[in-house]
Amino acid sequence: MKAEDFEKQLGPFVLVQRPPDEMTQQRAIQLGAKRTIALNRNATKDPMSLLLELEDLLITTLPPLDSHENLSVGRLPDCDVVVDDPSVSKHHATLSWDDTLQQALVKDLESSNGTTVNGVEVKQPRAVNDGDEIGFGDARFLFLRSRTLHSRLGRSKAR
Repeated sequence: MKAEDFEKQLGPFVLVQRPPDEMTQQRAIQLGAKRTIALNRNATKDPMSLLLELEDLLITTLPPLDSHENLSVGRLPDCDVVVDDPSVSKHHATLSWDDTLQQALVKDLESSNGTTVNGVEVKQPRAVNDGDEIGFGDARFLFLRSRTLHSRLGRSKAR
């Protein structure tokens, strides 16, 4: 599939996440809606290293969106991006895409456990770039442009 068609299918960007290990899943169920930072998840220093493990990753594709349209991120099923993690608020953040600038923005919705980009707390809407790590509470995602993912998938097939 050509990169343009791939992007048309997936939208301008995707979120990539390493699935939580079994202990983390069990502990999250026990904790319910409490903060889970004490779990000390194994965060990678280089989020792009996730792409070396494509078979084991969760890739969240997003509904098609128009420029400046907001996608809601949160724990509730009515969110566009549902993150099943107790550290994520019911309505945690929004993601939007500016087609003119070819730029995504993330905005925290006064969530309990915060939103970060590359470990820096988001206090006002902030640009997100290809390869950035976005944190919603303790849940970490690699933000990738669809074309970057297409390119990486092509390289992994060639190996």
